[in-house]
Amino acid sequence: LGQPKRKANEDQSTNGLVTDLEHGDAVEAANIGFGRILSLAKPDAGKLIIATIALLIASTTSVLIRKFGGTVIDIVSTEIRTPEQQSEALNAVKSTVLEIVIIVVVGSICTAIRAWLFSSASESVVARLRKNLYSHLIHQEIAFFDVTRTGELLSRLSEDTQIIKNAATTNLSEALRNLSTACIGIVFMVYLSWKLTLLALVVVPVISVAVKKFGRYLRELSHTTQAAAAIAASIAEESFGAIRTVRSFTQEGNAISNYSEKVDETLNLGIRQARIVGLFFGGLNAASTMAVIIVVIYGAYLTITGFMTAGSLTSFILYSLTVGSSVSSLSGLYTTAMKAAGASRRVFQLLDRVSSMTSSGDKCPTRNPDGDVELDDVWFAYPSRPNHMVLKVLIITGIALLFHFIK
Repeated sequence: LGQPKRKANEDQSTNGLVTDLEHGDAVEAANIGFGRILSLAKPDAGKLIIATIALLIASTTSVLIRKFGGTVIDIVSTEIRTPEQQSEALNAVKSTVLEIVIIVVVGSICTAIRAWLFSSASESVVARLRKNLYSHLIHQEIAFFDVTRTGELLSRLSEDTQIIKNAATTNLSEALRNLSTACIGIVFMVYLSWKLTLLALVVVPVISVAVKKFGRYLRELSHTTQAAAAIAASIAEESFGAIRTVRSFTQEGNAISNYSEKVDETLNLGIRQARIVGLFFGGLNAASTMAVIIVVIYGAYLTITGFMTAGSLTSFILYSLTVGSSVSSLSGLYTTAMKAAGASRRVFQLLDRVSSMTSSGDKCPTRNPDGDVELDDVWFAYPSRPNHMVLKVLIITGIALLFHFIK
């Protein structure tokens, strides 16, 4: 009875050692916050600052378009009796249309600059991250590669770095754009009617709490999904790399079964993630729509009682729709950021891992060797299998012959 217990303890100890070999000192120390993802874009700070300025200008022009819509409605809804009033109204419409054209041109130019600079920065981020990760992995000790699948490392270098790239640049651009649009829109809403604005913003705290809790859960689920996908990729890579062995022992069916099992596991996690995302965005859309309906009803009351004009109400509704769309987009981007945080966990663990030995030797003979070699009572086991001795009590005595050639 004692032997199985000892065997279990040995296996448990071996599994713990394998985990240490795989993660190294980074298993607890890795900083996987979203701030670290953003720090990857620091070398491209100049591009990002210019892109952010262009983004703010483009967001402002986008919101101003809604204002001119209400202005046109106010112009055409006024009572026109004389030709002079008709001429004034037409001139006002022409002036408004000209202002709209100028705003659209400026906004389009700034949007192009924003997209170009953010995309350029994103490519730099992913290239730099892949180089750093590869150079760090290539200097790890051999025992690390004994316990870490090659396919998993390739998956981290390709898929996970791509997710991090999008989070650090593209998603950041979209988040800033939606945030600035929402803030500017709220300012115009307050200018038109602070009562309607307070009514429209009632749902924001509820949405914020729901988004925060949902994001935390999605981050953990995304980490699990990426890990399962990496294992599936590693199984395929190993099967293709050893295809002659697989074919020689007719193990095609076993290889297909193993790969399909991991793919099905990834599929189930993805379906669960899709179901949760669908429920979340369905509830978010319902809350936003109800808020707009309440705003329209109360706004109609204010217009009928003379506290607002029809054009002001139209502009306010357009602003509220814009702000609601921006808030919904921010919620979606937050969930995407949480997915990136989950996917980046393993990447940053690999970057933080400290190798147990240096890649270059620093022990050199201080004098001319005499060529004698002696191994006395040598025991050896691979670091990933410390309980299985490959060499036991090895004793070797020999003489090395050295030749010196002179041309």
